[in-house]
This record gives sequence, C-alpha cells and structure tokens, in this order.
Amino acid sequence: MKKTITTMIVLFSLIASLSANTAAVFAETTVNGTSSADVAANVPSIVAETGVLIDAKTGMVLYNKGMDIQKEPASTTKIITGLLAIEKLPLDKVVTIDAETPFTEGSRIYLMEGEKITVKDLLYALFLESANDAAVALGIAMAGNVDDFAVMMNEKAKELGAKNTNFRNPNGLHLEGHVTTAYDLAMIAKGAMENPTFRKYVSTYKYTIQPTNKQQEPRYLYNTNRLLYDTRTKVSANGVIRPAKYDGVTGIKTGYTGEAGGCLVSGAAREGTELIAVDMKSTDSGRFGDAIALLDWGFQNYHSVKIVNKATDMGTIKVSKGAEKKVSLVTETDGYATLPISQNAKSLKKVVKLADKIEAPVQDGQVVGSINFFQGEILMSSVNIVAAQAVKEGALLSILGNFTKGTGKIYMILGIIAGIVAAATGALLFIRYRNIKRRKQRRAERAMRIAMERERDRLYYNKEKFINR
Repeated sequence: MKKTITTMIVLFSLIASLSANTAAVFAETTVNGTSSADVAANVPSIVAETGVLIDAKTGMVLYNKGMDIQKEPASTTKIITGLLAIEKLPLDKVVTIDAETPFTEGSRIYLMEGEKITVKDLLYALFLESANDAAVALGIAMAGNVDDFAVMMNEKAKELGAKNTNFRNPNGLHLEGHVTTAYDLAMIAKGAMENPTFRKYVSTYKYTIQPTNKQQEPRYLYNTNRLLYDTRTKVSANGVIRPAKYDGVTGIKTGYTGEAGGCLVSGAAREGTELIAVDMKSTDSGRFGDAIALLDWGFQNYHSVKIVNKATDMGTIKVSKGAEKKVSLVTETDGYATLPISQNAKSLKKVVKLADKIEAPVQDGQVVGSINFFQGEILMSSVNIVAAQAVKEGALLSILGNFTKGTGKIYMILGIIAGIVAAATGALLFIRYRNIKRRKQRRAERAMRIAMERERDRLYYNKEKFINR
C-alpha cells in the first residue's frame, strides 16, 4: 500500500513538473504580450533544434525556439549570395568559369572551365538546383575570390539585421565557423523578399538553361523546395500527415548537409498577411513539416494590419534659414502592425514625434520624425516622417522672413531699423570723407597756382639779366 501511495506521489510530481516546463516553453514562443491561453495552448511542436516565425512586413517575432543559437545554415546561405548578385551584377552579364569552380563539391550543375554563362542562368541554378558551383561563380564574379566575397556577405547580413552571423563561403558547404541563427536568416530573408527580382527567382518551380559553348545539352532545373509543388510527398506537420505543397507559399530556400541537418527558410502569404518561417537542424522531411506547422499556426493566430499608407500627408514643419518658410511632410513607407487575429487597428494608440522646426538646407526625403503605434506600452510599429521636397538655404531677406510672429517679428523690425541706421551712418561718413578730400585737393591746387604766378613774375622782372647772361 505504501509503495502504491509513493508511486502515485512521484507520478503526480512528474506531471506537475512537465506542466511547468511546457508553460515555460509556451512563454518563450510567444512575444509582445500575445501569450494568451488560447494562443499558447496550440503552439506547434517542431523537429528542428531551433526555429523562428516572423511577420514579413513588420519583422515581429511570433514563435521562438532557440532563435539566437548559432547553427550551420547549409544552402540557405545562398539567399544572401543570390541577393548580392541581383543587386551588383547585370542579369545579362556573361560570366566565364575559372579553373577552380568546376571542382566545387555537393549539389551542382557541372560548370566547366571556360564555360560562358549568364548571371541570370547562374541565379536560377543557385535558387532552384541549389548549385554550389553556381554560388562560387557568382561570388568570384562580384569579389574576385571567395574570401573577399565572404566579407561582402557579412556586411550585407548586418545591414539586413543579422546579429550572430559569420559567413565564410557563398554556398553553405561545411566549413568551421560558417554559422548563423534562425533569427538572422529570417531577417536576411525579410530583406531579400523586398526585392521583386529575388522574389521571382525563389518562387519559380522549373527552369531550363540552354546549351552553352561547353555544354551541348540543355540543363533542366527543378526547385528543391517541396512546399511549392509536391502533392505526393507526405510530411508530418505538428503530428498531422499531409502533402508537402503549401497554399500561398512564396519560396524561399532549402538547405541540407550532414553537419547542418535539414534547414529551410520558407515564406507564405494569405489575405494580406505574409510570414517567414525558419527551421534549422531538422531532418530532410521534417524541415517541410516544421515549416507547415509554424506557418499554419501563424496564420491561425495573427494577421498584418495596415495602419498608414505611404506618402500620407503629415502636415508641414517650419524651416529656419531656408528659401521657403516651411516644408510639407509625408510618411516614408506603408506602415503595418502584427496583431492577434481577434484585434484590429483600433486597439493601437498613435504617437507622432516631430521637432518644432528644422534648419535649411533640407533634402527631399530627409527624415524629420516618426509616427509610432503602441498597444499599451509596447511599440507595435514605427514609420518615418520625411520631407516631401528639398528646401535650399535662403538669402538674408529670406532668413529674416522666416521669423515667426511675436518676439521674432520684433527682432526682425529692430534688425531692419538697425540696418537702415547703419547704412545712413555709413553714407554720411562717406560724404564727409569725400568733402574733406576735395577741400585738401583745392588747397593744394591753389598753392600750386600761387607758386607758379610768383615764379612767372620773377622771370619777367629779371628778363634782361637772364638774356645778357
């Protein structure tokens, strides 16, 4: 009997402990005050060791499982390689393959030394076939060598919001120290998906590279991202077996190596809401199930709400020392907030931060303030307020004209009076100086005339003396 009671006590303790641990995980996976019971109760379970779900418009983190733990990214590295290539290389540029690139290991399209191929074709190979040799060719085309290209990659990653990333090659093949995090990959993907050309490539299912100077047969490429098309393969998403194809998917990139495991950065859009999910160190099929579970949960519980349009009129601001007295203001971009599915924009409080005036010169698009949206004390969204046109520095009269009413107007009047007095005084002093100079000149002329007359008289009266000399 005692053993039974003891066993029951132990079981109850274990159950209580598990409940406490589960609650802690749910608290971690919900952010910005949205950990209500109905949301937390159905937080998905994923196979991946780390993962994150964000709103693609706002960057808000909706789900977090060790999102800042560094892991190897495998071929998801190619997101930033492709984005840099799109930004820095013309798509019709012809790249000549060097002697080393064809020896790249892993997935490839078997580029050959001396082969001439366009950047466009290399990008399709990079994103669809996940070709490691195409990644190296693009990196060399941009930076001359892989090491220098890695520097470019890390600079771009920081620009896009990455905090714990160190890229060492353009393709994600195993290399000690080549690491990133689920959060960093999500931010990199967010920035990349804002580029329409990038978005087109990563959502393409198939593409054909036509024969080149070294390859007589076409190369047929198919996207490795099963979320785009695969209705036959079944995956487990939060315990439910279902097809890998996902409605509304926007891409974006798979990755797999023995060291990194299964990795996937995936995006999907539904009814104005776009989400990005990242899972790292999963399994080959588990990465797709993990993505589906995260995206489903995100769409079921959150939505993006548009709270302000781009170029919304925000009034004017005074300009000091400018050719114009004021400048018009507008919002720089569209503004969105991520809210629980049951809430709308009415739950947000708008706060405008703006200086009383700015000083010329003012640039077109210059940031002069912000419009912020709060839910309670939590900042949900912020949009820059910018100048709608440029304002040059003004001349003296323009600067004086920019004074406002009251004290400024008095100072303006006093300044004008002082200027008039100074000008009049200067004119009087000039006239006096001129008169004095003329009097001196007349005296000098008179003295010269008297001296000449005296000399003439002297010569006249003594002319016989000079003649007989």
